[in-house]
Amino acid sequence: MDTSELFELFGKNIDSQEVHSFLEKHPSFKVGDPDYGRQYLESKSDGVDLLFEPDDGPQGGKTKHLRNCQTIFLYAQGKDEHEKFQGEVPLGFSFSDSRADLINKAAPERTWKIGQGEVDVTFSNPNHDRWDLGDKLISAHYSKKTGSIMYFIVTPKKA
Repeated sequence: MDTSELFELFGKNIDSQEVHSFLEKHPSFKVGDPDYGRQYLESKSDGVDLLFEPDDGPQGGKTKHLRNCQTIFLYAQGKDEHEKFQGEVPLGFSFSDSRADLINKAAPERTWKIGQGEVDVTFSNPNHDRWDLGDKLISAHYSKKTGSIMYFIVTPKKA
């Protein structure tokens, strides 16, 4: 699956023709039930989840008309019962890369440790690093036990 095809869904409503066409082309995606204004399209076999929610964040009530694609998750093998995403990851990143490999390919714009917030890139075991792609952001999220990449998250960059 081509990431550019996924990226074209950013900002599209869950009920839009673009999303319906995508689902027809990729029947492995299952539409999840809405939950507090959030709704996922999941493909465990393709290693991809798409998160749709209102632009201002989750909210209760009837929100289908507000649910737009905000986040793309690209999974490593076995994470949350997903197969490995087989498409090209931005910046030439790979699930087999170590954190040091990722940093050697591109310097992150932010490193994060839950409970501490933003930390220096030299921090030894962060939860994630994030890179600026211009109009998008990508973050690599690491296993607490092994340090391996569990998944990448891609989001549109907010103005």
